[in-house]
Amino acid sequence: MGDKMFDHDTAAIVRSHAFWGGIVVALPLFGIEWIAYCCILWHMYSKLCKRAHKKLNLGNVIVGVIVNIVITVIIDSLLTFIPVIGWFGTAFIVYLQFYLSGKSFIETIKK
Repeated sequence: MGDKMFDHDTAAIVRSHAFWGGIVVALPLFGIEWIAYCCILWHMYSKLCKRAHKKLNLGNVIVGVIVNIVITVIIDSLLTFIPVIGWFGTAFIVYLQFYLSGKSFIETIKK
């Protein structure tokens, strides 16, 4: 359903990064997953900029990265100690978060 927000190629970029971001954060690695999450998020922003023929600059992504990291750290910290259900819940929320973040980032770089 979320793919309707993007064209096919952009949706593939967001979907792929959302999948891996959700998987990484769902793993209970007690902090290491947050570093991997940041790398995946930054890579998604980079790919979206290339797709839009824009240059990735710090001003474009700093607010998005900070908001995403804060939300992810809070959610992961709360749910990581609930085996299985908490991990799947975290993965789902992070997947959704990537979709919404990708959408808002695309809107930002279009302006």
